[in-house]
Amino acid sequence: MLDSFFPSIPAVLTLAGIGVFFGLLLSAAKIKLHVEKDERIGQIVEALPGANCGACGFPGCAGYAAKIVGENREISLCPVGGSEAMKKIAAIMGIEPSESLVPLKARVHCHGGADVTFERFSYSGPKSCYAAVSVMNGPKVCTFGCLGFGDCAAACLFGAIRVGANGIPVVDEQKCTGCNNCVSACPRSIISLIPEGRDVWVMCKNKEKTSVMRKGCPAGCTGCKLCEKNCPEGAVTVADFCASIDYEKCTACMKCVEACPVPVIHPVEKSKKYHKQKEEQLRPKQEETTPVSAEA
Repeated sequence: MLDSFFPSIPAVLTLAGIGVFFGLLLSAAKIKLHVEKDERIGQIVEALPGANCGACGFPGCAGYAAKIVGENREISLCPVGGSEAMKKIAAIMGIEPSESLVPLKARVHCHGGADVTFERFSYSGPKSCYAAVSVMNGPKVCTFGCLGFGDCAAACLFGAIRVGANGIPVVDEQKCTGCNNCVSACPRSIISLIPEGRDVWVMCKNKEKTSVMRKGCPAGCTGCKLCEKNCPEGAVTVADFCASIDYEKCTACMKCVEACPVPVIHPVEKSKKYHKQKEEQLRPKQEETTPVSAEA
């Protein structure tokens, strides 16, 4: 009788029974396979700055925290949090923190802006350094310098870098966290991270002879080695026609800056060539006077 009114009852009961069975099975599996989450992971996430920039090499702050707890990874890999975050993490993990971290700042190794460099062709593609460099290695004659489309600025999560009026990136030291994103974003590798307080760096990445380099940029390193010869600590070396600085040895004595004839080592304001140029610009032009003889 009921079957005539409710022909689907057996099917409904069968499906309900199957659902209950698999529900119980999943519940048992959850209990059996449950893994307790270490509460220290959440504590470390709170100690980190929450930038999720990936500078530590892991997918976000939570990923880094999990690696610290689960795999005993180094606690000093967060440049944004710096020494403060490292000390908090050390306390959570019950270990002694290592030496204080020296903050890193982004430095641009190029000052060949649009006002001094030359181009091989007119580029009209996407305003991206990676896109531009894929077209015949970029429009500039110099294939080592900045392209000026701002991939570095777009990659910075902290608004610490912008493209200046001459097409060269400008770094705001107060905002820069040393996260490395701008370094990774540059297809020409002209940005690096340098210890804070070492206010000396070579603003060029040229690898060509001077005669070739000057065809594209008169503001580049000539490889003359005057900086290398004048450095009392042996911190400056010239290889492949370009100077580089070893910051383990550098004392920021500015001898290399003073000796540079271009000048191409920051801060150029301390170079002898810079002061000579300024003196010439400020020197008043002597008016040529022609003596007039009085006629009797």
